[in-house]
Amino acid sequence: MKIKPVETVSVPGYPDKYADEIKMALAAAHPRRWQSAPLVVGVLSATVALGLGGCEYATAGVPAPMPMPFEAGTNDSNNSKFVQIFVPLFEYGEGTGAIGCVSITAPNFMSEEEAFAILSSALADAGLTLNRNADTLQSAFIPVTDLYSFRNEGKTEAKTKRGNLTTDILSGLNESLPVKFVSTNDLNNWQGKSGMMSTVSSYQIKETAQTLTNNNPGLVVFYDPVAMPDTKSLMALEQDENESNQDYWDRRYTAFAEAEKIARIESEQLLREQVDAFITWLQTEGIY
Repeated sequence: MKIKPVETVSVPGYPDKYADEIKMALAAAHPRRWQSAPLVVGVLSATVALGLGGCEYATAGVPAPMPMPFEAGTNDSNNSKFVQIFVPLFEYGEGTGAIGCVSITAPNFMSEEEAFAILSSALADAGLTLNRNADTLQSAFIPVTDLYSFRNEGKTEAKTKRGNLTTDILSGLNESLPVKFVSTNDLNNWQGKSGMMSTVSSYQIKETAQTLTNNNPGLVVFYDPVAMPDTKSLMALEQDENESNQDYWDRRYTAFAEAEKIARIESEQLLREQVDAFITWLQTEGIY
């Protein structure tokens, strides 16, 4: 065999990442708050999820130990005793979202600061006061999360481990109650060791909140509802015959921004519905 030099190199057929059309597509697919960070746009605009398509994940989890009461908090002696009654999870919102794989628009994840503002306001309407990060529950059962796999809901139970859990404190009742809002930040912090890595991160927030509820009697748990934008209508947007490229992408970006706003409002409403259901439960139990 005789080695011959390559005289010409063909041009690749895939899109140029620096082409104007690609830049506009990326701009339409990320939140406005990313506009001032070009590097973030380039890296993250390809990781927001429409769905999981053909991605496959291994299931994980073993039965959790029988719940035992957590020990009293240590930050405030006035809150050293809590009502040891099982408080159910009030399910309003799917509480699931993912980033990665097929990229269209991001789930509307809620920050802990946003959630506290909504929760404290809704509880104040009922005459109750929520105090931010007011106590620490020692030896609570904390879920061990796995961002790289899905579990079949209702078939397996996430593992738990003993640890300290910082909570808000709800006052205005006969006895104070510890309150925990489960967010994506918690799932990141509770991530266990995993032998699997993936370009997709799956946030099973409601499932994690249910595990926390099941294993910690006396703890009030709320969770991020994760309302999703209407991706079906966004995908249906097409360029009009006499519409310029710039006008089309401006219209498309406006539609994405509006869909994100609507999803945010829906998440806020669902979280308030969790609080309303909790208040009703308190009244039914004779606690409020």
